[in-house]
Amino acid sequence: MANKYDVIIVGAGFAGLSAGLALKEKGLNTCILEARGRVGGRTETKWLDKDMQIDLGGQWIGPTQDRMYELVEKYNVKIFPTQLFGKEKYYYFNEIHDQVPPEMMTMFDVIDDLAKKVNLEAPQKSPDINYQDRVTFDAWLHTQIDDEEVIEFLGRILAGGLLSSDAGEVSLFQVLYYIASGQGTEILLGSKGGAQQDRIVGGPQALASKMAEDYGSELKLNQVVRTVRKMDQSYFVETENGNCYETKFVLMALPPSVLNSKITFIPELPTMKKKMLQNILPGSASKYHAVYDKPFWRKQGLSGQFNLSQGWIMESIDNSNENREEGIITFFVYGVDSIKLNELPEEKRKQLLINELVKVYGEQAREPKYFLTQDWNEETFTNGCFTGHFAPCGFLKYGAIIREEVGGIHWAGTETATIWNGYFEGAVRSGEREAEKIIKKNELLSMKNM
Repeated sequence: MANKYDVIIVGAGFAGLSAGLALKEKGLNTCILEARGRVGGRTETKWLDKDMQIDLGGQWIGPTQDRMYELVEKYNVKIFPTQLFGKEKYYYFNEIHDQVPPEMMTMFDVIDDLAKKVNLEAPQKSPDINYQDRVTFDAWLHTQIDDEEVIEFLGRILAGGLLSSDAGEVSLFQVLYYIASGQGTEILLGSKGGAQQDRIVGGPQALASKMAEDYGSELKLNQVVRTVRKMDQSYFVETENGNCYETKFVLMALPPSVLNSKITFIPELPTMKKKMLQNILPGSASKYHAVYDKPFWRKQGLSGQFNLSQGWIMESIDNSNENREEGIITFFVYGVDSIKLNELPEEKRKQLLINELVKVYGEQAREPKYFLTQDWNEETFTNGCFTGHFAPCGFLKYGAIIREEVGGIHWAGTETATIWNGYFEGAVRSGEREAEKIIKKNELLSMKNM
């Protein structure tokens, strides 16, 4: 016999949790089903030496991410600034520089100006989308810049650092949409005053756990949803271990690639909605942490924040904990490089990456105390990070239906957000957006049944 609820939410990341709390506040009978044995989705915290925090997934919040700061305050979770005590550096033309190439500074302004014209609510109505969504970011850069290394560097910073993809696999419009939703390249790429400004003590997973505790006992872990079946006016959500939940509404708060590959809908979703989910591709990001006894780079006047035009590593940052003596360099490999690198044996991967750290930071980087890897490509219920992105022409084909529900089935997740798309902030806003829709529809149903 099925358990009955007003709403079943699938996924206990920030989208699912925020939706569940909003619906609960309005008195709806809800249940959150989470496939993992933890909450938080694309964030996870590991602890070393008792209380050394390592954020394996998403970790930062910054100015204008208002809902995240409100949640931090509501649940009395502490934050601390990203630990940056020296200069940011850039490696290109086989040398270390204090600034990106002048051509890149000019292009940031050009790209920001184009992003301001994007219609975030109705992307298909944006001017120039017919061209911008057909041309890859890499192909467009080749029409703007002559120097191949500068083209590659800019592609790595924006397509890689923001979308964890290659510049040749995303459209110009996808890059512009992401930049518009995050209010420009300066904020998106920045630490102090930017998207990487603050960290959460205990990691974002600590905040997610507080939200889950507030939500209550109707959050069920280790519930792998396999089927959503519509019968008459109800939906039946069936899990891998044989549980069945009956509901009036289903809110899917999962990455699109997981929805597309792991869950069967009966009857099938409309063709365009199904194809839309198939065309939102997961990013490819590998996150590494090298832990040292001391943050030795600070004595060199370095902040630990580096961007590299070539090589496996695209960017690094000082990810040390506040008020601890150990130093942590966290660095990232994106796109095709992430896939290729992970095909190599573990020790070979480590050797290649350490060699690149030594090139930037010197021989002191040769022997880290700990070396940790998190490959989100291999996460079964994520399929990749940081976020999903459309294949070229995706906004042209499906931009009008990104957030469109199918009967009583609703869609949340940071990929559907118009503000801070790809970030925790976008996830929270998306969950609250769909909760509001469901509350209104439920009120109408109640009035009809009176």
